[in-house]
Formats: sequence, C-alpha cells, structure tokens
Amino acid sequence: MKSIIRFSIVTILFLTMQKGYSQDSDFHIYLSLGQSNMEGYAKIEPQDKTDVNPRFQVLAAVNCPELGREMGKWYTAIPPLCRCTTGLTPMDSFGRTMVANLPEKVKVGILNVAVGGCKIELFDKNKCESYVADSPDWLKNIVKQYDGNPYGRLVEMAKIAQKKGVIKGILLHQGESNTGDTLWPQKVKIVYDNLIKDLNLDPKKVPLLSGETVNEDQKGKCGSMNKIIATLPEVIFNSYVISSKGCKAEPDFLHFNADGYRELGRRYAEKMLLLSGYALSNSKEPFIVQAPLGFDVVNPNIKAGKIETITYESKTVGSVRKATVYTPAGFNKKKKYPVLYLLHGIGGDEKEWLKEGNPQIILENLYAEGKIESMIVVMPNGRAMKDDSASGNIMAADKVQAFSVFEQDLLKDLIPFIQKKYPVIKDREHRAIAGLSMGGGQSLNFGLGNLDQFAWVGAFSAAPNTKAPEELLPNPEEAKKKLKLLWISCGDKDWLIENSARTHNYLFKNNVPHIYYIEPGVHDFKVWKNGLYMFSQFLFKPVEQSKFAAYTILGTPAQTNIRNADYPQILPDNKVIFKIKAPQASGLQIDLGKKYDMVRNSEGFWTVTTDVINPGFNYYSLLIDGVAVADPASQSFYGMGRMASGIEIPNKEGDFYALKNVPHGEVRIKQYFSKVTNSWREMYVYTPPGYENSTEKYPVLYLLHGGGEDQRGWASQGKANLILDNLIAENKAKPMLIVMLDGNMSGNARFNENALKAFENELKTAAIPFVESNFKVAKEAKNRALAGLSMGGLQTLYAGIKNSDMFSGIGVFSSGWWANNPALSDPYYEFMKNNTAAINSNIKQFWISMGGKEDIAYENCKIMIKKFDQMGIKYKYSQYPGGHTWPVWRHDLFEFAPLLFN
Repeated sequence: MKSIIRFSIVTILFLTMQKGYSQDSDFHIYLSLGQSNMEGYAKIEPQDKTDVNPRFQVLAAVNCPELGREMGKWYTAIPPLCRCTTGLTPMDSFGRTMVANLPEKVKVGILNVAVGGCKIELFDKNKCESYVADSPDWLKNIVKQYDGNPYGRLVEMAKIAQKKGVIKGILLHQGESNTGDTLWPQKVKIVYDNLIKDLNLDPKKVPLLSGETVNEDQKGKCGSMNKIIATLPEVIFNSYVISSKGCKAEPDFLHFNADGYRELGRRYAEKMLLLSGYALSNSKEPFIVQAPLGFDVVNPNIKAGKIETITYESKTVGSVRKATVYTPAGFNKKKKYPVLYLLHGIGGDEKEWLKEGNPQIILENLYAEGKIESMIVVMPNGRAMKDDSASGNIMAADKVQAFSVFEQDLLKDLIPFIQKKYPVIKDREHRAIAGLSMGGGQSLNFGLGNLDQFAWVGAFSAAPNTKAPEELLPNPEEAKKKLKLLWISCGDKDWLIENSARTHNYLFKNNVPHIYYIEPGVHDFKVWKNGLYMFSQFLFKPVEQSKFAAYTILGTPAQTNIRNADYPQILPDNKVIFKIKAPQASGLQIDLGKKYDMVRNSEGFWTVTTDVINPGFNYYSLLIDGVAVADPASQSFYGMGRMASGIEIPNKEGDFYALKNVPHGEVRIKQYFSKVTNSWREMYVYTPPGYENSTEKYPVLYLLHGGGEDQRGWASQGKANLILDNLIAENKAKPMLIVMLDGNMSGNARFNENALKAFENELKTAAIPFVESNFKVAKEAKNRALAGLSMGGLQTLYAGIKNSDMFSGIGVFSSGWWANNPALSDPYYEFMKNNTAAINSNIKQFWISMGGKEDIAYENCKIMIKKFDQMGIKYKYSQYPGGHTWPVWRHDLFEFAPLLFN
C-alpha cells in the first residue's frame, strides 16, 4: 500500500513538474544554435541597442557580470544575445520582427547557444566529448563557457525556459565547417530528434529553420554548402531553409555584415510568422490569417469530445438515414448549444470530414485555446436518396440531383431530429452551415436561400452546383440584415475558384458584408481544414464586419495582368499586393502616385502591399534602382508620355463599363493622311451595334484624350466602347459613332495658341472630312459633338466654342482655361463675350465636369465658370469624386453621352 502511495506521489510530482508551473502560452520561445554566424560576428551598432521592445527577451546561457546577466534568467534582448562579448546575430532582427508582427500580448524569448568554428558534431550529445577532445584550444576555451557541453547547456536552459513559456521553433545556422559534407542533413536530424525527445516536444508543432551560408551571389566561400542545406527538408519533414541571397557579407566572405544579419533574421521571422499563422505586415493589430503548425494534431493534454453515428427517419427520402455528430468536451445535457452543420463533397459521405479533415481535433485545440464557442457539429450525408453511398458513378444525374434534394431533408427531417435528440438552441442565430466543394455549394444555396434558418454560412471551394449569384441572393438587403457571417474561401490554384469569385464579385457590388478568403492551395483538405479552422472562430459570437476584408492571405489577380500572371493581386479592401522577382536589384519601388518601397524575401522576390487604391483604372510604374519602367506582369498603356503599367481596381459603381451580355459595337483603327501635318495619322473609331448592316446615318462624338496620352486612351483606359454598348442596350443613349483622335500636334507645345490652332485645323480640315467620307454619319451640326479630358478639354474649349456652328454638344472634363495665362485665356473670354447669343443658341449641351476639389483642374475650372456666369453662358456643371483620373472620366462619358443628339 505504501509503495502504491509513494508511486502516486511521485507521479503527481512528475506531472506537476511537467504541467504544473505557470507556463504562459503567449510567451513564445525559440532555441537557436550553430556556429559563428549564429553566435554573432558583426559589430553591434547603436541602432541595435536602442528601442528594443521589452516583449523581446533573451535567456542568458552563460554568466555575464559585466552585462549584469545571470545564467538561467530572462532579460530584455539587448545584444549581445549569445555570450558576453559576441557580436550581432540574426536573432536580434528575428526577435524584433516577431514582436512587431505579433499581438501585444505575445512575448518572444530567444535562447542562443552557438560556438564559432564548430562542426554540427559538437551538438550531437553522443559525439560532443570526443569532438571537443580533438579540437583546437581556442574552440575548447569557448566550449568551457558551456561546461564543456553546449548541447547539454542548451537543453538545461530550454527546460528553464519551458517553465515560463512554450518552445515554438528551433533556429539553426551552421554548415561552414561542414562544407561538402553530404551527410550533414542526417547529422542535423540527430541533433533535432534529440532536442525533440529531451524536451518532450511535438515535431509536428516545432519546426526547424536553417539558414544558408553566405550566398554565392555575395562571393560566399562556403556558398557551395547551400546545395546540401537545401536537401534538409527531405530528411526532416518539418524543416525549412532560409535563403541568404542578397544578404550582404563581410570582406572575409564567410560572415554576414550587420545589414546582412538584419535581413537574414527578418527572413527567419517571415517564415516563422507564416508557420504561426501570421502575416509579415507590421500591422497595429496583428491577427491569425491562417492555421498555425499543429492545429490539426492531437493534444493529449486536453479533453476530447465525443463522436457518434445517429440515424433519423427522412420523410423526404422515405428511408432511415445516417449522420455523424460531434459533441464537445464537457458536453452537458442540461446546457443548450449552437449547431454547425458541416457538409462533405461529391465523393464523400457522413464520414468524409472525420476520415480526412479531423474536425474534432481542430475544434478541440481551438476550445483549449479559448478561441471558439462550444458547439455541436452535425456531419450528414448530403446525398439525399435511398442508396446514398458514395459508390458507383458519383457523377450520375440522380446522385447529383440528390444533393439538391438534401435541402428539404435537412430542413424538414434532420434539423428537427437534432433539436429533439440534443440540447440545442433552436433560433437561426445559433445555427450555422458550411461545407467543402459540393457541400460548399449546398451551404451557399441552402444557407442564403433560407436566411430565416441560418445566420452563419460558409463555403470552402464551392463547386459548380452553386447557384448563379442573382438567383443565390436576389435580395441583398435582406442578407445584410440577417447574416452574421458569410464566409467564402478557396485555394488560389483551385480549378473551381471561378465559382467563389463570381459570388464574391456579386456580393462586393451589392455591398453585402462577407469574407472572401484566398489562400495558397488547390482543391484538397489542406485548404478545407484551414477554412474550418478560420471559419469556426467567428461562429456564435459578435463579429466586426469592418475587419472582414483583412481576412485573406492572397488577393485576386488584377484583370489588367498579362495572361497567367499571379501578381499584382487585389485584396478585398482594394489594397494591392505587388510581387516581382529581381534578385540582382538593390532597390525596388511601386509608384502609384505615392511611392511604395518593396522588400526582398529569401527567394529574391520583392513584395509590398499598398494602401487602399482608388477604384477603376490607375497608372503605375515599377522603379528599379530609381528607373521607371513598365511592370512586365501587367498590360501596358500609353500614358504619362510613355508606355506605363495600369491596374484595374474593382469598382462597385463601375457596372456601367462592365463587359455584359449585350450587343457590342466595334472599335476600328483607321489611318488617314493629314494635309495639315503632312503625315499619316491614326484615329480609333467606335461604331455601334448594328452599324454594318444599317442604312441610317449616325451622329458622331469626337472624343479627345489628355496630356501624355494618345488616340488609344479612350478605348484602352477609358472603356468608351463598353460604356456606349451598355447605354445603347438600355436605351439611355442614341447609337452614335465615337471618333477618338490623336490630339498631339507634332512640333507644338500642348497649351499655347499655336498648338490649339493646329489641332483646330486638324479637326476641321482633316479628321472630320475623313470621317464623313468614310463612315455612315450625318453631317449636320446637330449630329456632331466634341468632348475631351484635361488637355483634350482645352482643345474642346478652343475649337468647339470658336466653331459653335459645327457642334450641338460640348463636353469639358477636368479642364478649364489656365487662370495664370491671361495671354491665352483673355482673348478667348473676349470672343465668348462678343458671341454669347450664338454660343447659347448653337450649343444645346454645354457640359462641364470635375473630379471634385482634388482634381488638379478644379481651381482653373472654378474661375472659368464664374466668368461664364458673368457673361451669361449657359452650361451644366457636374462633379464626381476621384480627382484627375480615368474613373472620373469614364463616369463623365457615361453621364454626357445620353444628353447628346436628342
């Protein structure tokens, strides 16, 4: 009996030692080991000692009286971080980067044991003694500071660290002394496996990050070792190689300099943050954006829920059907629970999630971390037919149809059964539905089609059974009122992503709050498990819809990208991710009016995420070492006086220029010889739908571009053809030709009298005669209009007003006479004053528009229309926010065209 009691006491003490100390799950600890580059070779500079966040801690592995440090105690991580006199190490930048990108409550601790010049054998606990015995005195002297056993000191200190926090990763930088040793990965595995065993760690949750030696691009003397280091993930499944490309080196080409250490440490942090579920963003409010390592791994130290198979009578099908039910840990029949109905894919059944998705493990780990509400999860068979097995031809028509029939089985049979058998809360606010693939389509169809039944709807990689958006959600306003959360997620390489994208686009256009979550991946359980992990954390508790747009890893490739280019990507909140590979560049920026510095990652890719970008079309440039060039991943547009990149940002108000299923006109490119310039010139001509077979003569709008652009602008950047197609289809504008001219007059400055006069002559004596000789157009003034933006607006004012007998409509977009150039404008105003009656009589539509106060032409226009008022010139004024940009000018054409020729 005494021996039993003694055994029990020992067991309790052991468990207390293992779990009883006050371990802080928000104190993340990283072990770092290796040789001189991990030890720290570069000189510590003032910037490395200042502004160190106290959330970044170092555990002293040796006594340093001169630094006021005692072995085994924690201190703010002011370098040196290895021993008393070592230099800057990648771990300095690693820790700083980690705390900058993790929530405020999270602390980061470093335990660094490294020995310059050592081979990896020094950290093999079975070879350490013999290795040291054969080592030179200088290495023995370093090892003495660890009582002759660096590995033993690392384990000793790690156990102390475990009393305060949780070991999250092992960071290695070693290899120089093992250069050419093809067995190095296996030797590292011995060290890693020993650490995992001696510290009672789970290898699925504790990755190994190993950095490359000084790269060959920096003339690294041991750069050849990186090919061997690259094979480490083949030997250790949870290991990752951190590239050193571009990390600057000391003149010995063996060690990194201070800048090189800072960049290498940042790269270690970038990978560790991703493995922890966070993005490298320097956000003020970091949050989990994906499932961390180990999210689906059993934790033996937490309570498990219960899984059972139930049967219920289905009147819909006319048979007894099965479902799998998960009840959470601590399930209490006296308590009432919310319910998540979790649906499988086309080839699965009520067991598919359990077999491949481990939902119970995912949820139990989340419960233990206090991240989700307790809930019952029902996993039914979504194939509502008498033989509902996933056998035979799963694509057979009757089996596919059975997935639609399941809606009635769910609503009329299964939900009532669950409500009778289990203590559940029966209102819609406590009922959720989600599914993968075919089940994702069902979740959208059934959830959005029955908003009185479900307040939480989730779709992971929704399949083509998803209804068309207009049918799926015909009343967006009702959805806004009733939905707590609508979640749509998909892998970026999933061949079915279009189903998710079209649903998202409709929701975006109709301002229905939702999360559109794109992640790296294909059509598999890796994606779906991550979807469940993220989705479940929102359920049955208050949500902040204002943050929905932030919950994604990737964006959607811009429609202006060249074929198969993944970047730039547009995030749901209209921020843009740029990613460009330029390993030899020393500096990259994106210029979108505001310049954004890009950051190079370990593979030589430069990335940046911008602020929110204005909807519609935006010019941008790639600056490589200060030189502006077009982004090779984007379509190019002539603007800013050169070929530049352009990006089309989704616009909720841009339906008027969307490509729709309506009759379409044509844009024709025509060359003509101008006697004014004595040269061949080019115009773009839009002809409306039905033009080719019509005998009628059409009115014409002559439409002019702005400075730095040409005749391509209104067709390429302005989408003039789509705007008119849609207006004509809706009977909002008369069918007309739009002639888009080149307003650049060779040899003339853009804004002087000679340039304006030259364009007037070109318009009257070359362009208009060519159009009227080669197209079916009416030649009377009442069927002719002139409009232009910016520089084209000045040309319109000059040529249109002076020749008001030739035009019935004048459109001036984002333009006006220069207030600071009276030599040009005063004679013009005098002409208008003397011809006010004729102008008012001839011009039936004199339309002036601005892009708001931020439009660079706003003040000039304001002064101009004040003079018009004094003269009695009749005009209409319009203002649309957006500044001096193409989104404004598209809207101008949309508003102006319906006014013409009536």
